[in-house]
Amino acid sequence: MVMRIYHRQPSIILDIIDARDAGNGSPEIPPNREVPSWCKCSFCREMTNEIEKVCCKQTPVNCHSQLREFNTVVLDELVLEVARRMREDLMIDPHDDNYNRGNRHVAYRQYVLWIHGYLGAGNRRVIPSCVVWKIREKYPDPVGQYVGFEPGRLG
Repeated sequence: MVMRIYHRQPSIILDIIDARDAGNGSPEIPPNREVPSWCKCSFCREMTNEIEKVCCKQTPVNCHSQLREFNTVVLDELVLEVARRMREDLMIDPHDDNYNRGNRHVAYRQYVLWIHGYLGAGNRRVIPSCVVWKIREKYPDPVGQYVGFEPGRLG
């Protein structure tokens, strides 16, 4: 019966996990920080452009930026190094000598690949604020200067 429910409504598993994890090591929302009205997960921050005001739309327990898998697939330095080398080899992409900027760029790509799969040239997605800020915290710009979302050249 559970499997039939799952096949009809896959997101029910997230509700079950939420109920199970309620009060059990749930991620803590940083104190003294206002959560934007458009955020559901409680980990987003205000963004400079309207188009970037996007949330992962998960509960705090299942926020993409708080998942263990996120730390492995998107933030892990070795995973990012392998992804960067592969891209440089296959796409003849120049190496970025700025370590943090290069890792941010690769981490954004890893997130999109993890959540959306391969999109193709020029087809881009806005990355949720919670994810953007988690990546920026791990690989900061020394002066806090970030590019933000740039729409694809083809669309």
